[in-house]
Amino acid sequence: MKNIVSAEKQSKRQRRHKAAAKDKVPASQNRRRPWRRFLLPVAVFCWPVLYLFRHVFPINGQYAAIGNDFILLYYKYKVYLLACLAEFHFPLWSPAEGAGYPFYTNPFTQAFYPLNLLLVLWYKVSGGYNPLDHQVFTVLGISIFALGLFMWLRLINTNLRAVVFGVLVMSVSFKVTEITRFPNAIHTAAWYPWILYALTKIMRSSSLKDAVMGGILLALFLICLFTGGYPYYVYYCLFLFAPYLLAFLAKPLRERLFGPCLIHFKRAFVTLAIAGSAALLVCAPYIIGIKRLMADTIDRAGKDFHYSTSHVFNFEDSVGSLIYPPTASAEGWYFFSITGLLVILLYWLSSRTTAHNGEKGTDKKNTLMPPQPHTLWVKLFFLIWICIISYISYGRYSYLFRLLWEFMPGFSSLRVWGRLNIILVPVLAWLLSIAYASFESLLSSKEVPAPKKRLRLFAPIVVLIAVYAVVLVIQLYLYRNNIHDVLWILYFKHLSPQRLQFVVYGAAAFVAIFSIVLLSKRIGFKSNRALTTVLAVLVLVAALEMRHVGARMWTYQNKTQKNRIRLDVTKLNEASFRFRRTDQYDSISLRPNFSVGVMKPWYFSQYNRFLKETEDELGARKILLGVQDGANIGLNGYRKIFFSKSIKHPTVQSFLPVQSFLRDAARYQHSGHLVSYTGDELRWEINAPIEGYLSFIDNWGRGWKVFVDDEPADMELLFGTFKSVRLAPGLHRVRFCYQPGLI
Repeated sequence: MKNIVSAEKQSKRQRRHKAAAKDKVPASQNRRRPWRRFLLPVAVFCWPVLYLFRHVFPINGQYAAIGNDFILLYYKYKVYLLACLAEFHFPLWSPAEGAGYPFYTNPFTQAFYPLNLLLVLWYKVSGGYNPLDHQVFTVLGISIFALGLFMWLRLINTNLRAVVFGVLVMSVSFKVTEITRFPNAIHTAAWYPWILYALTKIMRSSSLKDAVMGGILLALFLICLFTGGYPYYVYYCLFLFAPYLLAFLAKPLRERLFGPCLIHFKRAFVTLAIAGSAALLVCAPYIIGIKRLMADTIDRAGKDFHYSTSHVFNFEDSVGSLIYPPTASAEGWYFFSITGLLVILLYWLSSRTTAHNGEKGTDKKNTLMPPQPHTLWVKLFFLIWICIISYISYGRYSYLFRLLWEFMPGFSSLRVWGRLNIILVPVLAWLLSIAYASFESLLSSKEVPAPKKRLRLFAPIVVLIAVYAVVLVIQLYLYRNNIHDVLWILYFKHLSPQRLQFVVYGAAAFVAIFSIVLLSKRIGFKSNRALTTVLAVLVLVAALEMRHVGARMWTYQNKTQKNRIRLDVTKLNEASFRFRRTDQYDSISLRPNFSVGVMKPWYFSQYNRFLKETEDELGARKILLGVQDGANIGLNGYRKIFFSKSIKHPTVQSFLPVQSFLRDAARYQHSGHLVSYTGDELRWEINAPIEGYLSFIDNWGRGWKVFVDDEPADMELLFGTFKSVRLAPGLHRVRFCYQPGLI
């Protein structure tokens, strides 16, 4: 009994000593904690804003405006959505584009993205929304991505400086800054590292509570991914998350990548299954809606090999992405500086067996045991992963691509496969953090150059010189022979003079790394201050290598900051019946002149078919679509609404009245009057003179219903695409409403 009491007292004393030891943390370490736990993540979050400051902060009222699809496909939709949400109306249908098209399942609208709530608040507080606001929102997506990389890599790399280097370089690499023209793509990819963070938390969870918290985070991040508005990137994530989980399953690889760790596989995979199922269940109506919409949209149903491979990305593009970007297609390039490339190649060609450098004051609770990054397992893992992703992106030139195109569900519906390289950004960030940790260990391990060790001591310098010599030869060959991608002629003329800068800045990167390595052999970099200085120098050099093009692609001129747009969508919809429509290449209209033009290949297949079949009667088609007045054939009154005796006419207009829809409709001048229109619902009153058809020149889609005098009626189609309903003679209240089901 005495022994038991004595043991308990001793145990209590030990716990008190441990608590006291925690309280007696050195003052210098206490000063570093805010930097690591708060200030450094904030700095990482702000880094993309600093790098792209001309996109965010106007100077003398002007800022670097993003071109390409930024306004046409993303900004205009966002203004329309925010205007609706600010009035507590969620738009389901878009009458302002393509003669009618679904809004909520259109990926361009990003209708269900949770961060829209912040934008609605900004819209109401600031009095509207302008393109600069949307550019800030886009750069915010890069900041979310950068912070996610930081949080994830901190879990699997004990070297803080290595993590910072990998994050700062890769978060502004060419693949990231290139897609600023696609805000939805930025905000979809932004959640990749956060999902990797949650996956790591779940796989390493030491208790049920930790696993549940990781599962909740995973479900939330997956919802953000699914609703980000860029389905391509949602599909691509299979090639990122599946190999990452496989790394945990293979024990030899797991121990070398993450260090020795006990994994409760049953608990982890049950958590993954529940979290993934919960996210899918929440997003299922949206995902199914997009899938159905794509099946109804021209060229998006899949099984068109030419469509899937129309944009070329090949081995030459991969070489250009690594060494000389003008050679690579901007659709898939991922240049991350010669600085980063040399650091990775030094690691890859090194035979050293050092592990990650830990740091004094590292929080051991949230870190793994030091892994063994120099083993062949790890190097082969990254090499195979990167090569597989690259080989798939080669499209028609890849046998693996052809195999997946034939047998993998959904694969054949996508195109521009160079964009798959977005997957390489987090992979390369991980590899770069490992490589930089190895580079630091090389700098901090000063050895006495005995005769037998001299060759091994200076081997990194020899490797560095040899590697850069190859890089320089390739760069000069490509530059001297004026080998560049066609986009440099079509879209990047303003950047053509910058092509030589890649060679110049690459040489500067080599000189910086060579000088640092050479200096380390004389004095050694062992202090944190010295190593932090090296980090700052290399980040600066890498940023200079990329920014002269990376911060200017798809920006053609500085624009003056404009007043914010504020819409009254209800008034806009009702006014559209009194204004002519437009038939130009366009997306959603923010004016009452709604668009009936199409962006190929986009919009409903049946509507595109109608346009093709009526190419020989353009004048009549313009009258039908409301682009042109029809007074010359006796049509007046509201646009978009017609009453006719029949809808079975083979043509829009012909010389034979019995065969012409417009001549049929011209006999009935009074087609009724508008009661209300919200875009999702049209209420109309008409006194039908005879038994006939009321036609609404707005595309039909799944979910449209019609009611006559509050009773359900059969929807019929005019020319195979427009909504029409049969009416008996007399006064009727007609209601067309869009009520899509959940599944």
